[in-house]
Amino acid sequence: MSSLHKKSLIATAAIFCCRFTGLLREIVFTALFGATAALDAFLTAFRIPNMLRDMFAEGALSQSFTSVMSKVEKQDGKEAAWALTNQVVSQLISLMLIIVSLGVLLSGVFIQALYPERAVADFEQPAALTAPADMTVKAVYGGTSTDADGRTHASFRLMAPLAVDSAQPVVRVSAVEKLQVGQEVTLSAATKVPAGALRVEKQSFMGLAAGLCRIMWPFILMASLSALCMGALNVFGIFGLPNLASAAFNLTTVGVGCLLGWLIDPSFGPTALYGFAVAVVLGGAAQILVQIPALRKKGYRPRWNLGLSVQSAKLVFANPAVRRIWYLMLPGVIAAGITQTQVFINTSFALYLPGGSVTALSGAFHLWQLPVALFGVAVGMVVLPSVSRMSLQKGNKEIPEHLAQAMRFVAFFAVPSAVILGLWGQEIVSIFFQRGRFDAHASALMGQVLGAYCIGLLGYAGMKVLQPVFLALEKPWAPACLALFACFISLSLNYCFIHVLGLGVMWLALTTAFVTTLNFLFYFFYLRHLLGSMACSILIPGILRILGAGALLGVFCWQIKELFFTDFLAWGFMSRFAALAVGGCFVGMLYLAACFFLRVPELEAFARRFLARKK
Repeated sequence: MSSLHKKSLIATAAIFCCRFTGLLREIVFTALFGATAALDAFLTAFRIPNMLRDMFAEGALSQSFTSVMSKVEKQDGKEAAWALTNQVVSQLISLMLIIVSLGVLLSGVFIQALYPERAVADFEQPAALTAPADMTVKAVYGGTSTDADGRTHASFRLMAPLAVDSAQPVVRVSAVEKLQVGQEVTLSAATKVPAGALRVEKQSFMGLAAGLCRIMWPFILMASLSALCMGALNVFGIFGLPNLASAAFNLTTVGVGCLLGWLIDPSFGPTALYGFAVAVVLGGAAQILVQIPALRKKGYRPRWNLGLSVQSAKLVFANPAVRRIWYLMLPGVIAAGITQTQVFINTSFALYLPGGSVTALSGAFHLWQLPVALFGVAVGMVVLPSVSRMSLQKGNKEIPEHLAQAMRFVAFFAVPSAVILGLWGQEIVSIFFQRGRFDAHASALMGQVLGAYCIGLLGYAGMKVLQPVFLALEKPWAPACLALFACFISLSLNYCFIHVLGLGVMWLALTTAFVTTLNFLFYFFYLRHLLGSMACSILIPGILRILGAGALLGVFCWQIKELFFTDFLAWGFMSRFAALAVGGCFVGMLYLAACFFLRVPELEAFARRFLARKK
C-alpha cells in the first residue's frame, strides 16, 4: 500500500467521525422539529455563514495556505512557516471581524433576498364588522415600506376583519407591486382563491430566520481560524486530528443546543432554535480548542503580526508569501465554492416549494457528502501538500501518476456508494431520519432527492481530488471562470424546473449533480493540458474495471429492492435496520467479489498489505 493510500485512510477514519457526528446533528434536528418551515428557516439562516465558511475558510483559504506554507517550510524551514502563519492569522482575524459585523447588521437584508416573494401584511381593521375566514373582503391598498431589518410591509385598510391562520400574515410581493396606492382590492385567506383576489398566506418564518442568522454570523470567524489550524497541521503530516475538530463542533452543537433549546422551550417549538444557533457559535470555538495542543507541540507560538507596511501612502505585504496566499485565495473563493454556491441557489429556489423542501435538500446533501468526504476530501487533503512539493521541480513526471492513483482510489469507494445510495435512498433515509416528527412521507421525499444527487457523486468525488491541484500549480483562475459559468447553468436550470415547468425539489438536486460532473470533466481535461498527460494508461483500465463491478452491484441492488423491500417505509425500525444491514453486507461482499474477478488494482493493493502484515 502506497504512502498516498495510507495517509488517505488515516484522514478517512477521522473524517468518518466528523461526518457521522454531522449526520447525528441532522438526525437530532429532524427528530425534534420535523420537516417543517421552522427548521427550513434555521437551515436557511445557517446556510449564509456556512456557505462563506466552505467557500472562504475551509475551501480557498485553507487550500491556498497549505500550498504556500508547504513550499515555505521546505525551502526556508519551520520558523519561517510559523512566522507566515502568525501574519495570516492576524490579517484573517481583522478581516473576519469586519465581515461578521457587516453580516450581523445586514442579516435582515440577506434573509429578505431569500424570501423575495412575501411581504408582511399590515391590516387596519374596523372593530364592528365581521367576516368568515373562507370569504373575501374588500380592502384599500396603502403601499409598501421597508423596516430596519430589510423586511417589506404591505398595508391594507379592510372594509371588514379578515380571519387568518397566522398572527403575522404575508402576501405575495409580486401581487402588490402592480397596485396603485389607494386602489381597492379583494383579499382572501381561503385555500381556493377566487379570480382577482390577493391571497393572504401563513407566516413564512422570515423574522425567525433573520434572528437566527444574526446569532450565527460569528461562526465564520471561528471556522476560518479552525481552517488555518487544519492547513498548518496538514503541512506537517497530521491529518486525523484536524478532521476530528469538526466532530467536536457537531457534538457541541447537539449537546449544548439541546440543553439551551430545552431551557428556552421544553416542547421544542420554533423558538428553541435560538438555543441551537448559540450552540453553533460555541461549536466553532470548540473546533479551534481541540487543535491548539497539536500546534504547540509542533512549535507554533501565537504572535500578533499584521505583516503590513506603508509605502508611498499604500499598505503593502511585508512577506511575499502572504501576498501569494491571498492571490491564490481570490479566485479560489469562487472555484472552491462551486458546490456550496449551488446548494445556496437550491435553498433559495426550495423556499418557493412546500414546507420541508429545504430540510429534504439539507439531509440528502449530508448523506451524499458522506462518501465524498470520506474519500474524495481525504485524498484531496493528502494530494495538495505532496503535489505542492512536486511542483517545485519543473517537468515533474510523477504528478500525473500521483493523480491517476488518487482518482482510481476514490472511484473504488465512490462507485458502490453512488449505486447503493441512489437505489436504496429512501430506505437509508428512513433508518437515519424517520423518527419523532419526521414521518414516512418526509423519508420518501428526502430519498428521492438523495437519488438525484447520487447521479453526480463520482464526478463530485473526482472534483474534490483535482481541485486542490490548481492551487498547488498556482493556476487558480481557470476553475474560477468555470465557477461563474456553472452558476449561470444552475440558475437557468433551476428557474426552468421550478418556475416554468413547476417540478419538485428532486430536480434541484439533479441540477447539482449535472454541474458537479461538468466541473470534474473540465478539471480533468484542463489539467491534462497543463501537465501534458494524466497517466491514462494507469487511470482508465482501473476505472473501467471498477465501473464493471459497480454495474453488477446495481443490478443486484435493484432486484433486492423490488423483491424484498416492498412497503419498506411502513415497517418497524428494527425490521428496517435488520433488512438493510443484511442486504448491505450481501451487496458489499458481491462488489468485492466482482472487483476480485475483474482484478481491480486497489483491491489487490489492500490484499497485499493485509498479507504482508499477517506474515
